[in-house]
Amino acid sequence: MMVKFFNGVKLQLPFTTSYWESFTVITMVQCEYRESMNINVQGIVQDKHGKTVATLFGKWDESMHYVDGDCSGKGKFESLSDARLLWKRSKPPKFPTRYNLTRFAITMNERLPGLKEMLPPTDSRLRPDQRYLENGEYEMANSEKLRLEQRQRQARKMQESGWKPQWFAKDKASDTYRYTGGYWEAREEGKWDACPDIFGHVPSEQVD
Repeated sequence: MMVKFFNGVKLQLPFTTSYWESFTVITMVQCEYRESMNINVQGIVQDKHGKTVATLFGKWDESMHYVDGDCSGKGKFESLSDARLLWKRSKPPKFPTRYNLTRFAITMNERLPGLKEMLPPTDSRLRPDQRYLENGEYEMANSEKLRLEQRQRQARKMQESGWKPQWFAKDKASDTYRYTGGYWEAREEGKWDACPDIFGHVPSEQVD
């Protein structure tokens, strides 16, 4: 599942470990006036009582670190010597791949045996134009790309009357999005009836 953040938007994700029940609140840092792109990320991990037990920081295109406790008010996180690395971007391969993708980026679009049945119809790994492009079928890739663009325009019109996330709900009090459940249950049962088939063909009676 991919989550896209915009300036000032917060996302709250609950998760349970063998030790405690926690929530992670992640925020994309507002761009400074000299910056053309927002790459800074901050976050906190809270236990079920609302106490901050860890602080996350980094750049979404470079690396992410964390420190124990609440350090969100200490300013520049990079100066904290006790920070621990969570994730770091892989270096480009010695021999560049098509489109300069890293090995990790390539594997993110891989469909392993038995995985397709577990994916919702909105998963990008099911996008047909992308698969055609990877297989070198460029004419089909372009044709599917144009079809999906038209499909997106039609979907946008349908959403004008109102739209809300499938598995998240906005908490007005904290201005964050909370996971409401249902995704993992649907994945386990393979039931995606409530999830739109965004890559499929639109029935002829729905086409303007």
